Amino acid sequence: MKKKFISIIITGVIVAIIAVSVYFASSQIEKSKDEGFEWLTSGPFSVKDYQHKLGENIFVVASGIAPDEKGTIRVYTPKNIEYVSYPFDGSMKSDFNVYFKPDTFPRKDRCSPEDFVGNWTMRFEGVPYPPIQFEFINEYIIGAENDITDLCQ
Repeated sequence: MKKKFISIIITGVIVAIIAVSVYFASSQIEKSKDEGFEWLTSGPFSVKDYQHKLGENIFVVASGIAPDEKGTIRVYTPKNIEYVSYPFDGSMKSDFNVYFKPDTFPRKDRCSPEDFVGNWTMRFEGVPYPPIQFEFINEYIIGAENDITDLCQ
């Protein structure tokens, strides 16, 4: 009878420990969801978040580029105009982080904030990874209205 009672207590303690562990693990998962971002990934390349507001930085992370992988990341606006590019060479560097923030230039192809609204495409030349797409919506982060001005006039 004592052995059965001790067995029940030990089982109860184990169940309680598992329940507490699951609670803390799930609260950590919720915390990362509450941060409100996701990573879009293609091969060793990732972009933080799918949707962005005007004036926001776009974070690009490369992690684990193979030594035989060499090429260029090319980022295109919704009008399919190259906005920025980053060369990479896995034999020189397998990991890196970069970021960019779309801004207007006194050029015909990107002089208005509306030139940035829509789906952007990140292509990877020299490697077989599919493109990553992300979107800029027609909303500004706080203060960006003054930084991204209409230069088309």
